[in-house]
Amino acid sequence: MKVALIGDIHANLPALEAVLEDAHKRGVEAIWNVGDMLGYGAFPDEVADLLQKENVQSIIGNYDIKVMKVKQKRNKWKKNVPPEKWVAFNWTYNKLSKSNLEYLNSLNKELRMEMEGKRILIMHGTPDSDEEHVTNDTTEDRLNEIALMADADLIIFGHSHIPFKRKVGSVWFINPGSVGRPDDGDPKASYAILVLRQPNVFRVDHYRVEYDVERAVSAIREGGLPDLFARMIQQGHSFETIQKEEQPKDDNRLKASVRLAESCGYEEGHTHQVARLALNLFDELQQLHQLGPQERFLLHNAAILHDIGWIEGQKKHHKTALRLILEDKNLLFSERESLIVGSVARYHRAALPKMKHSHFSSLEPTERKMVEVLASILRVADGLDRTHQNIVNSVSCEITMDRIIVRCNVMRPSEADRQAALDKGQLMRKVFKKKLSIEWQM
Repeated sequence: MKVALIGDIHANLPALEAVLEDAHKRGVEAIWNVGDMLGYGAFPDEVADLLQKENVQSIIGNYDIKVMKVKQKRNKWKKNVPPEKWVAFNWTYNKLSKSNLEYLNSLNKELRMEMEGKRILIMHGTPDSDEEHVTNDTTEDRLNEIALMADADLIIFGHSHIPFKRKVGSVWFINPGSVGRPDDGDPKASYAILVLRQPNVFRVDHYRVEYDVERAVSAIREGGLPDLFARMIQQGHSFETIQKEEQPKDDNRLKASVRLAESCGYEEGHTHQVARLALNLFDELQQLHQLGPQERFLLHNAAILHDIGWIEGQKKHHKTALRLILEDKNLLFSERESLIVGSVARYHRAALPKMKHSHFSSLEPTERKMVEVLASILRVADGLDRTHQNIVNSVSCEITMDRIIVRCNVMRPSEADRQAALDKGQLMRKVFKKKLSIEWQM
């Protein structure tokens, strides 16, 4: 018996297609899938269709289970799950057809079988938890505990996204790695082939397969999913690893924005006050907008750059800021990020976002929504320093059914600043569909 072992596809159709083609060329007679077909990637429905077409024996993984629970957990997860992950759960659920929702709900958490004299258990994590990571670093004592619970000769599992095989006592542990989202720094798709033949022939070989990564990445970006997911696929690293690696890059990108602002003769005190207040408001309003660290970072850059258009004069300086951001070759943004940062900076004053504005209409729907949210925050922050006297120390927000109450701890009252923030709060009222109040506190 020659079996392809696959898992952790994570809605990456190009990777799955490449793995299945490679496996068929190697003469496999069956395909077993250890779960997590969904999440992060842009092809959840297509992946489910292909697995059924290929008669793949599948179990459901922990990520798949979470997607199936979106309807009942929506309100709780909006508040408690990291924004990028909540977006992935909700987006994926809404992309699945009714028939594929039924298919996924019909799958078991484990499969047991006996073949060529071997007792085989297929599961996603361990008998204790479908979210337990088992890797080459797992202790022998823990593997013995798992083997005792599993009561099998071969334990085939996934979840860690790292391929390995290891024998403990008489039990083999096999992880085929991740088809669609490897975590070991190698972006190539991973799978394994298991060969079983009586009386005692047993062999496991791991394979890495090249596939059209750019097709997978482009679909993520075009679908409006967080760009972090695209970088995970490109680099072959986990969500957490990419977040950590991005930090120094973000520091360098922010420094590039500051350098551009300096070259335009920006008013340092006002600019950094507005940026600080914008980030303060972003954090306070998080339960409403559900955006995450990357969007917060883009807001920070837009705040630093919002007034650079003054280098060409006060008139239409918001439009000039957009142009300068899009033209500058030293900013360390992707084309899409430059467009988002420039649009947020452009809308810090004057007209609200409109589809007749070409830079705005060229964005994806989710990007346009992001720009509206971030620009609404930047406008209020800019209004709170209308006099350029840095009187606001900090803000806190109370969110009621019909109102956002912004309470400002101030050095002294300034009706000009308060009124400017209220006047510029028109976009915030529109975006969040709530009235806006601003209160001074000494």
